[in-house]
Amino acid sequence: MHQRFRFPPAWCLLAMVAALAVLVVACRPPARPPPTPAPAPVGAPPPPTRPTPAPPIRIGEINSYSGLATVYTFPYREGLRMALEEINEKGGVLGRKIEFIFRDDKLRADEAVKAAQELVFQEKVDLLVGCISSSVGLALSEFAKANKVFYFATHCQTSRLTWDLGHEYVARTTNNVNQYVRALAKRVLEDYPQCKRWLSINQDYEYGRAVHEEFFEYMKKHRPETTVVAEYWPRLGETDHTAYITAMLAQEGKADCILTSLWGGQSVTFIKQANPYALFKKFQLVHASVGNLDELGPLGKEAPVGAVTPPFIPTYLPEVLQADPKLAEWVKRYKDRTGGEEPTTGSSFGYATVYIIAETLKRTNGSTKPDDIHRVLREGFSVQMPWGEVVMRGCDQQALPPIWTAVVDVRPDGTPYVRDIKAVHGKDVVRSCDEVMELRAKAKR
Repeated sequence: MHQRFRFPPAWCLLAMVAALAVLVVACRPPARPPPTPAPAPVGAPPPPTRPTPAPPIRIGEINSYSGLATVYTFPYREGLRMALEEINEKGGVLGRKIEFIFRDDKLRADEAVKAAQELVFQEKVDLLVGCISSSVGLALSEFAKANKVFYFATHCQTSRLTWDLGHEYVARTTNNVNQYVRALAKRVLEDYPQCKRWLSINQDYEYGRAVHEEFFEYMKKHRPETTVVAEYWPRLGETDHTAYITAMLAQEGKADCILTSLWGGQSVTFIKQANPYALFKKFQLVHASVGNLDELGPLGKEAPVGAVTPPFIPTYLPEVLQADPKLAEWVKRYKDRTGGEEPTTGSSFGYATVYIIAETLKRTNGSTKPDDIHRVLREGFSVQMPWGEVVMRGCDQQALPPIWTAVVDVRPDGTPYVRDIKAVHGKDVVRSCDEVMELRAKAKR
Protein backbone atom coordinates (compact mmCIF):
# COMPACT_ATOMS: atom_id res chain seq x y z
CA MET A 1 0.00 0.00 0.00
CA HIS A 2 1.44 3.34 -1.10
CA GLN A 3 2.17 5.98 1.53
CA ARG A 4 0.63 9.46 0.94
CA PHE A 5 3.21 12.24 0.48
CA ARG A 6 3.07 14.86 3.17
CA PHE A 7 4.18 18.46 2.63
CA PRO A 8 6.64 19.72 5.19
CA PRO A 9 5.25 22.19 7.72
CA ALA A 10 5.21 25.95 6.84
CA TRP A 11 8.03 26.77 9.23
CA CYS A 12 10.26 24.35 7.41
CA LEU A 13 9.53 25.95 4.03
CA LEU A 14 10.33 29.41 5.40
CA ALA A 15 13.63 28.16 6.73
CA MET A 16 14.53 26.69 3.35
CA VAL A 17 13.75 29.98 1.55
CA ALA A 18 15.86 31.94 4.03
CA ALA A 19 18.78 29.52 3.61
CA LEU A 20 18.59 29.83 -0.17
CA ALA A 21 18.63 33.66 0.07
CA VAL A 22 21.76 33.55 2.24
CA LEU A 23 23.42 31.26 -0.28
CA VAL A 24 22.64 33.62 -3.18
CA VAL A 25 24.04 36.62 -1.33
CA ALA A 26 27.13 34.71 -0.30
CA CYS A 27 27.86 33.75 -3.90
CA ARG A 28 27.44 37.32 -5.29
CA PRO A 29 30.76 39.00 -6.11
CA PRO A 30 31.67 41.87 -3.73
CA ALA A 31 30.55 45.37 -4.79
CA ARG A 32 33.26 47.69 -5.98
CA PRO A 33 33.92 50.65 -3.68
CA PRO A 34 33.24 54.10 -5.17
CA PRO A 35 36.29 55.68 -6.82
CA THR A 36 38.30 57.93 -4.57
CA PRO A 37 38.33 61.52 -5.97
CA ALA A 38 41.72 62.78 -6.97
CA PRO A 39 43.13 65.24 -4.48
CA ALA A 40 42.93 68.93 -5.50
CA PRO A 41 46.27 70.45 -6.50
CA VAL A 42 47.96 72.34 -3.73
CA GLY A 43 46.91 76.01 -3.82
CA ALA A 44 43.94 75.45 -6.16
CA PRO A 45 40.87 77.67 -5.49
CA PRO A 46 37.81 76.02 -3.96
CA PRO A 47 35.10 74.91 -6.39
CA PRO A 48 32.78 77.75 -7.38
CA THR A 49 29.55 78.18 -5.45
CA ARG A 50 26.47 80.03 -6.66
CA PRO A 51 26.13 83.21 -4.54
CA THR A 52 22.82 83.84 -2.83
CA PRO A 53 21.38 87.11 -4.23
CA ALA A 54 21.02 89.87 -1.67
CA PRO A 55 17.39 90.65 -0.81
CA PRO A 56 16.00 93.77 -2.48
CA ILE A 57 15.39 97.04 -0.67
CA ARG A 58 11.60 97.21 -0.65
CA ILE A 59 10.02 100.67 -0.71
CA GLY A 60 6.32 101.39 -0.31
CA GLU A 61 5.27 104.32 -2.50
CA ILE A 62 1.96 106.04 -1.70
CA ASN A 63 0.63 108.71 -4.04
CA SER A 64 -2.46 109.97 -5.86
CA TYR A 65 -2.71 107.95 -9.06
CA SER A 66 -6.31 108.91 -9.81
CA GLY A 67 -8.18 112.19 -10.16
CA LEU A 68 -6.83 115.73 -10.49
CA ALA A 69 -3.31 114.88 -9.31
CA THR A 70 -2.38 112.62 -12.21
CA VAL A 71 -1.03 115.46 -14.36
CA TYR A 72 1.86 115.43 -11.87
CA THR A 73 1.95 111.89 -10.50
CA PHE A 74 2.03 109.97 -13.79
CA PRO A 75 5.19 111.80 -14.99
CA TYR A 76 6.55 111.50 -11.44
CA ARG A 77 6.21 107.73 -11.58
CA GLU A 78 7.88 107.69 -14.99
CA GLY A 79 10.86 109.67 -13.68
CA LEU A 80 11.03 107.38 -10.65
CA ARG A 81 11.10 104.26 -12.80
CA MET A 82 13.76 105.75 -15.04
CA ALA A 83 16.07 106.36 -12.09
CA LEU A 84 15.22 102.96 -10.63
CA GLU A 85 16.26 101.17 -13.83
CA GLU A 86 19.51 103.15 -14.05
CA ILE A 87 20.49 102.32 -10.47
CA ASN A 88 19.47 98.65 -10.61
CA GLU A 89 21.28 98.10 -13.92
CA LYS A 90 24.45 99.16 -12.10
CA GLY A 91 23.89 96.68 -9.29
CA GLY A 92 21.54 98.65 -7.06
CA VAL A 93 22.77 99.94 -3.70
CA LEU A 94 25.82 97.98 -2.55
CA GLY A 95 24.60 94.93 -4.44
CA ARG A 96 20.96 95.19 -3.40
CA LYS A 97 18.34 96.03 -6.02
CA ILE A 98 15.64 98.56 -5.17
CA GLU A 99 11.99 97.55 -5.51
CA PHE A 100 8.97 99.88 -5.34
CA ILE A 101 5.44 98.81 -4.41
CA PHE A 102 2.87 101.43 -5.46
CA ARG A 103 -0.40 102.34 -3.80
CA ASP A 104 -3.05 104.97 -4.68
CA ASP A 105 -4.13 107.22 -1.79
CA LYS A 106 -7.02 108.74 -3.79
CA LEU A 107 -5.91 112.16 -2.49
CA ARG A 108 -7.17 111.22 0.99
CA ALA A 109 -5.21 111.06 4.23
CA ASP A 110 -7.20 108.11 5.60
CA GLU A 111 -6.56 106.08 2.45
CA ALA A 112 -2.87 106.91 2.66
CA VAL A 113 -2.60 105.71 6.25
CA LYS A 114 -4.51 102.53 5.37
CA ALA A 115 -2.02 101.90 2.54
CA ALA A 116 0.90 102.58 4.88
CA GLN A 117 -0.38 100.03 7.38
CA GLU A 118 -0.67 97.38 4.68
CA LEU A 119 2.77 98.14 3.23
CA VAL A 120 4.58 98.19 6.59
CA PHE A 121 2.83 95.38 8.44
CA GLN A 122 1.94 92.99 5.60
CA GLU A 123 4.33 93.74 2.74
CA LYS A 124 7.16 94.39 5.22
CA VAL A 125 8.63 97.28 3.25
CA ASP A 126 11.83 98.90 4.48
CA LEU A 127 10.80 102.51 3.82
CA LEU A 128 7.81 104.66 2.89
CA VAL A 129 7.88 107.24 0.10
CA GLY A 130 5.42 109.54 -1.63
CA CYS A 131 2.58 112.11 -1.37
CA ILE A 132 1.29 114.98 -3.46
CA SER A 133 -1.38 116.25 -1.07
CA SER A 134 0.10 118.10 1.90
CA SER A 135 -2.62 116.72 4.16
CA VAL A 136 -1.63 113.21 3.08
CA GLY A 137 2.03 114.01 3.70
CA LEU A 138 1.36 115.18 7.25
CA ALA A 139 -0.71 112.06 7.97
CA LEU A 140 2.04 109.76 6.65
CA SER A 141 4.61 111.66 8.66
CA GLU A 142 2.65 111.04 11.86
CA PHE A 143 2.28 107.36 10.96
CA ALA A 144 6.03 107.08 10.40
CA LYS A 145 6.78 108.74 13.72
CA ALA A 146 4.35 106.54 15.65
CA ASN A 147 5.58 103.31 14.04
CA LYS A 148 9.28 104.17 13.80
CA VAL A 149 9.54 103.65 10.04
CA PHE A 150 11.38 106.14 7.86
CA TYR A 151 9.35 108.24 5.42
CA PHE A 152 10.66 110.24 2.45
CA ALA A 153 8.03 112.81 1.43
CA THR A 154 8.04 113.84 -2.23
CA HIS A 155 5.49 116.07 -3.98
CA CYS A 156 3.63 117.42 -0.96
CA GLN A 157 4.93 120.91 -0.37
CA THR A 158 3.81 122.23 3.01
CA SER A 159 6.82 123.59 4.88
CA ARG A 160 5.42 122.38 8.21
CA LEU A 161 6.20 118.77 7.24
CA THR A 162 9.94 119.15 7.86
CA TRP A 163 9.82 122.36 9.92
CA ASP A 164 7.15 122.99 12.57
CA LEU A 165 6.17 119.31 12.68
CA GLY A 166 9.48 117.82 11.58
CA HIS A 167 11.04 114.83 13.37
CA GLU A 168 13.77 112.23 12.91
CA TYR A 169 11.61 109.82 10.85
CA VAL A 170 10.76 112.20 7.98
CA ALA A 171 12.72 113.87 5.18
CA ARG A 172 11.68 115.55 1.93
CA THR A 173 13.34 114.96 -1.44
CA THR A 174 11.88 118.04 -3.20
CA ASN A 175 11.58 121.74 -2.45
CA ASN A 176 8.98 123.05 -0.03
CA VAL A 177 6.50 125.91 -0.22
CA ASN A 178 8.89 128.33 1.44
CA GLN A 179 11.58 128.01 -1.22
CA TYR A 180 9.60 128.46 -4.40
CA VAL A 181 7.08 130.89 -2.92
CA ARG A 182 9.95 133.11 -1.79
CA ALA A 183 11.53 132.81 -5.24
CA LEU A 184 8.17 133.78 -6.76
CA ALA A 185 7.70 136.72 -4.37
CA LYS A 186 11.27 137.84 -5.09
CA ARG A 187 10.45 137.93 -8.80
CA VAL A 188 7.30 139.96 -8.12
CA LEU A 189 9.28 142.43 -6.01
CA GLU A 190 11.84 142.83 -8.79
CA ASP A 191 9.59 143.06 -11.86
CA TYR A 192 6.02 143.91 -10.77
CA PRO A 193 5.97 147.15 -8.76
CA GLN A 194 2.21 147.50 -9.33
CA CYS A 195 1.44 144.42 -7.21
CA LYS A 196 0.50 145.98 -3.87
CA ARG A 197 -3.21 145.20 -3.52
CA TRP A 198 -4.01 141.52 -3.80
CA LEU A 199 -6.73 138.95 -4.30
CA SER A 200 -5.81 135.46 -3.11
CA ILE A 201 -7.53 132.25 -4.21
CA ASN A 202 -6.22 128.96 -2.87
CA GLN A 203 -7.54 125.49 -2.09
CA ASP A 204 -8.89 125.28 1.44
CA TYR A 205 -6.44 122.80 2.94
CA GLU A 206 -2.88 122.63 4.24
CA TYR A 207 -1.04 123.47 1.02
CA GLY A 208 -3.25 126.39 -0.04
CA ARG A 209 -3.07 127.95 3.43
CA ALA A 210 0.71 127.51 3.49
CA VAL A 211 1.23 129.26 0.12
CA HIS A 212 -0.98 132.18 1.17
CA GLU A 213 0.83 132.65 4.50
CA GLU A 214 4.38 132.22 3.20
CA PHE A 215 3.90 134.48 0.17
CA PHE A 216 2.34 137.41 1.98
CA GLU A 217 4.70 137.17 4.94
CA TYR A 218 7.61 137.66 2.53
CA MET A 219 5.86 140.33 0.47
CA LYS A 220 4.89 142.42 3.50
CA LYS A 221 8.41 142.18 4.88
CA HIS A 222 9.93 143.59 1.69
CA ARG A 223 6.98 145.68 0.45
CA PRO A 224 5.19 146.88 3.61
CA GLU A 225 2.33 148.48 1.69
CA THR A 226 1.19 145.03 0.52
CA THR A 227 -2.47 144.36 1.42
CA VAL A 228 -4.82 141.46 0.80
CA VAL A 229 -8.15 142.87 -0.37
CA ALA A 230 -10.03 139.56 -0.46
CA GLU A 231 -9.40 135.85 0.08
CA TYR A 232 -11.19 132.93 -1.60
CA TRP A 233 -10.97 129.30 -0.47
CA PRO A 234 -12.48 126.74 -2.85
CA ARG A 235 -12.33 123.13 -1.68
CA LEU A 236 -9.66 120.80 -3.02
CA GLY A 237 -11.17 119.23 -6.13
CA GLU A 238 -13.73 121.98 -6.80
CA THR A 239 -14.93 121.81 -10.41
CA ASP A 240 -16.99 125.04 -10.70
CA HIS A 241 -15.15 128.27 -9.86
CA THR A 242 -17.67 130.64 -11.45
CA ALA A 243 -18.77 132.19 -8.15
CA TYR A 244 -15.17 132.94 -7.18
CA ILE A 245 -14.40 134.39 -10.61
CA THR A 246 -17.35 136.78 -10.56
CA ALA A 247 -16.47 137.84 -6.99
CA MET A 248 -12.95 138.69 -8.11
CA LEU A 249 -14.22 140.64 -11.10
CA ALA A 250 -16.16 142.82 -8.65
CA GLN A 251 -12.81 143.86 -7.13
CA GLU A 252 -11.54 145.51 -10.32
CA GLY A 253 -10.06 148.88 -9.39
CA LYS A 254 -9.63 147.79 -5.76
CA ALA A 255 -6.94 145.14 -6.36
CA ASP A 256 -4.02 144.84 -8.77
CA CYS A 257 -2.86 141.23 -8.73
CA ILE A 258 -4.10 137.69 -8.03
CA LEU A 259 -2.15 135.04 -6.15
CA THR A 260 -3.25 131.43 -6.60
CA SER A 261 -1.88 128.03 -5.70
CA LEU A 262 -4.63 125.99 -7.36
CA TRP A 263 -2.79 123.07 -8.93
CA GLY A 264 -3.14 120.12 -11.26
CA GLY A 265 -6.47 119.50 -12.92
CA GLN A 266 -8.15 122.08 -10.68
CA SER A 267 -5.77 124.80 -11.88
CA VAL A 268 -6.49 123.89 -15.50
CA THR A 269 -10.24 124.00 -14.86
CA PHE A 270 -10.07 127.35 -13.04
CA ILE A 271 -8.07 129.04 -15.81
CA LYS A 272 -10.32 127.73 -18.58
CA GLN A 273 -13.39 128.95 -16.67
CA ALA A 274 -11.81 132.38 -16.03
CA ASN A 275 -10.66 133.05 -19.60
CA PRO A 276 -14.08 133.97 -21.04
CA TYR A 277 -14.30 136.70 -18.38
CA ALA A 278 -10.85 138.07 -19.32
CA LEU A 279 -9.95 137.83 -15.63
CA PHE A 280 -6.21 137.72 -16.25
CA LYS A 281 -6.31 140.80 -18.46
CA LYS A 282 -7.82 142.77 -15.61
CA PHE A 283 -5.42 141.49 -12.93
CA GLN A 284 -1.81 140.35 -13.02
CA LEU A 285 -1.77 136.61 -12.30
CA VAL A 286 0.88 135.23 -9.96
CA HIS A 287 0.55 131.45 -10.05
CA ALA A 288 2.48 128.90 -7.97
CA SER A 289 2.44 126.12 -10.58
CA VAL A 290 0.92 127.00 -13.95
CA GLY A 291 4.32 127.35 -15.64
CA ASN A 292 4.97 123.64 -15.19
CA LEU A 293 4.51 121.59 -18.32
CA ASP A 294 2.25 119.32 -16.26
CA GLU A 295 -0.35 122.15 -16.43
CA LEU A 296 0.75 124.09 -19.51
CA GLY A 297 0.32 121.01 -21.68
CA PRO A 298 -3.38 120.45 -20.83
CA LEU A 299 -4.06 124.19 -21.12
CA GLY A 300 -2.57 124.57 -24.58
CA LYS A 301 -3.57 127.84 -26.23
CA GLU A 302 -5.70 128.71 -23.19
CA ALA A 303 -2.62 129.17 -20.99
CA PRO A 304 -2.73 132.53 -19.11
CA VAL A 305 -0.39 134.79 -21.07
CA GLY A 306 1.69 137.04 -18.81
CA ALA A 307 1.31 134.96 -15.64
CA VAL A 308 4.47 134.89 -13.52
CA THR A 309 5.23 131.46 -12.11
CA PRO A 310 8.00 129.17 -10.79
CA PRO A 311 8.23 126.28 -13.31
CA PHE A 312 10.66 123.40 -13.57
CA ILE A 313 13.41 124.39 -15.98
CA PRO A 314 11.76 124.38 -19.46
CA THR A 315 13.66 121.53 -21.12
CA TYR A 316 11.50 121.91 -24.23
CA LEU A 317 13.32 125.14 -25.16
CA PRO A 318 16.30 124.54 -27.49
CA GLU A 319 18.33 127.35 -25.91
CA VAL A 320 18.04 125.70 -22.48
CA LEU A 321 19.41 122.38 -23.75
CA GLN A 322 22.14 124.02 -25.81
CA ALA A 323 23.42 125.71 -22.67
CA ASP A 324 23.60 122.43 -20.69
CA PRO A 325 24.75 119.24 -22.47
CA LYS A 326 24.20 117.04 -19.38
CA LEU A 327 20.61 118.19 -19.11
CA ALA A 328 20.14 117.64 -22.84
CA GLU A 329 21.43 114.07 -22.54
CA TRP A 330 19.02 113.35 -19.66
CA VAL A 331 16.09 114.80 -21.61
CA LYS A 332 16.96 112.59 -24.58
CA ARG A 333 17.01 109.46 -22.40
CA TYR A 334 13.66 110.39 -20.87
CA LYS A 335 12.05 111.05 -24.25
CA ASP A 336 13.47 107.83 -25.70
CA ARG A 337 11.83 105.74 -22.97
CA THR A 338 8.48 107.59 -23.05
CA GLY A 339 7.95 107.79 -26.80
CA GLY A 340 8.86 111.48 -27.08
CA GLU A 341 7.17 112.96 -24.00
CA GLU A 342 8.87 115.97 -22.45
CA PRO A 343 10.04 115.64 -18.84
CA THR A 344 8.04 117.72 -16.37
CA THR A 345 8.22 118.87 -12.79
CA GLY A 346 6.73 115.54 -11.76
CA SER A 347 9.37 113.67 -13.78
CA SER A 348 12.18 115.53 -12.05
CA PHE A 349 10.69 114.93 -8.58
CA GLY A 350 10.43 111.18 -9.14
CA TYR A 351 13.92 110.92 -10.64
CA ALA A 352 15.58 112.94 -7.89
CA THR A 353 13.75 111.04 -5.15
CA VAL A 354 15.25 107.68 -6.12
CA TYR A 355 18.78 109.04 -6.40
CA ILE A 356 18.53 110.83 -3.06
CA ILE A 357 17.31 107.66 -1.36
CA ALA A 358 20.04 105.60 -3.04
CA GLU A 359 22.72 108.06 -1.91
CA THR A 360 21.33 108.01 1.62
CA LEU A 361 21.47 104.20 1.76
CA LYS A 362 25.00 104.10 0.36
CA ARG A 363 26.03 106.34 3.23
CA THR A 364 24.30 104.07 5.76
CA ASN A 365 26.31 101.17 4.29
CA GLY A 366 23.05 99.64 3.08
CA SER A 367 21.18 99.86 6.36
CA THR A 368 17.51 100.78 6.21
CA LYS A 369 17.22 101.24 9.96
CA PRO A 370 15.59 104.61 10.72
CA ASP A 371 18.33 105.58 13.20
CA ASP A 372 21.03 105.03 10.57
CA ILE A 373 19.10 106.98 7.93
CA HIS A 374 18.53 109.83 10.36
CA ARG A 375 22.23 109.89 11.29
CA VAL A 376 23.30 110.19 7.63
CA LEU A 377 20.71 112.84 6.80
CA ARG A 378 21.67 114.89 9.84
CA GLU A 379 25.20 115.08 8.46
CA GLY A 380 23.87 116.54 5.19
CA PHE A 381 25.10 115.91 1.66
CA SER A 382 24.42 116.97 -1.91
CA VAL A 383 23.48 115.09 -5.07
CA GLN A 384 24.21 116.30 -8.58
CA MET A 385 21.10 116.08 -10.73
CA PRO A 386 21.04 116.76 -14.49
CA TRP A 387 19.51 120.20 -13.77
CA GLY A 388 21.86 121.16 -10.93
CA GLU A 389 22.91 120.48 -7.36
CA VAL A 390 20.33 119.32 -4.82
CA VAL A 391 21.41 119.89 -1.22
CA MET A 392 20.00 117.65 1.51
CA ARG A 393 20.25 119.99 4.49
CA GLY A 394 21.01 118.30 7.78
CA CYS A 395 19.13 120.44 10.29
CA ASP A 396 15.70 119.69 8.81
CA GLN A 397 16.34 116.79 6.39
CA GLN A 398 14.98 119.05 3.65
CA ALA A 399 16.02 119.12 -0.02
CA LEU A 400 17.18 122.47 -1.42
CA PRO A 401 17.18 122.36 -5.24
CA PRO A 402 17.53 125.01 -7.96
CA ILE A 403 14.36 127.05 -8.61
CA TRP A 404 13.32 129.00 -11.68
CA THR A 405 10.79 131.76 -12.27
CA ALA A 406 9.38 132.72 -15.67
CA VAL A 407 6.48 134.30 -17.56
CA VAL A 408 3.84 132.30 -19.45
CA ASP A 409 3.32 132.94 -23.15
CA VAL A 410 1.67 131.25 -26.15
CA ARG A 411 3.20 130.93 -29.61
CA PRO A 412 1.21 131.83 -32.75
CA ASP A 413 0.52 128.14 -33.34
CA GLY A 414 -1.12 127.88 -29.91
CA THR A 415 1.78 126.15 -28.12
CA PRO A 416 2.30 127.44 -24.57
CA TYR A 417 5.78 128.03 -23.16
CA VAL A 418 7.63 130.19 -20.63
CA ARG A 419 10.04 133.03 -21.28
CA ASP A 420 12.21 135.48 -19.33
CA ILE A 421 13.62 132.71 -17.15
CA LYS A 422 15.49 133.56 -13.96
CA ALA A 423 17.22 131.05 -11.69
CA VAL A 424 17.86 131.05 -7.96
CA HIS A 425 18.98 128.25 -5.68
CA GLY A 426 16.75 127.11 -2.84
CA LYS A 427 19.59 127.42 -0.34
CA ASP A 428 19.74 131.16 -1.06
CA VAL A 429 16.09 131.92 -0.24
CA VAL A 430 15.05 129.27 2.30
CA ARG A 431 14.58 129.93 6.01
CA SER A 432 17.72 129.41 8.07
CA CYS A 433 18.24 126.43 10.37
CA ASP A 434 17.90 128.76 13.37
CA GLU A 435 14.50 129.90 12.09
CA VAL A 436 13.42 126.29 11.63
CA MET A 437 14.38 125.43 15.20
CA GLU A 438 12.34 128.41 16.42
CA LEU A 439 9.32 127.14 14.46
CA ARG A 440 9.67 123.69 16.03
CA ALA A 441 10.00 125.12 19.51
CA LYS A 442 6.93 127.25 18.96
CA ALA A 443 4.93 124.27 17.69
CA LYS A 444 5.73 122.31 20.86
CA ARG A 445 4.46 125.01 23.21
